[in-house]
Amino acid sequence: MQVFNEVNSREMEEIDVFKGIWENHVFIAVLGCTVFFQIVIVEYLGTFANTTPLSLVQWIFCLGVGYGSMPLAVRLKQIPV
Repeated sequence: MQVFNEVNSREMEEIDVFKGIWENHVFIAVLGCTVFFQIVIVEYLGTFANTTPLSLVQWIFCLGVGYGSMPLAVRLKQIPV
């Protein structure tokens, strides 16, 4: 969910959070590091980080739950304040 939160938070007022995403190299690098370190922490630092490695089905489920925040963010951004 952290990765999808980073993408959703990239443009707070815009609906299309992917607009120009590939032009921002720093953001892509931070996003890549986030993904890399989350995988390393969950899969390999179990004792140190108090985590348990996930199966492929669990990783896919986590991606699905995280992706669910994307349409939710669009709906929330449409609420007038």
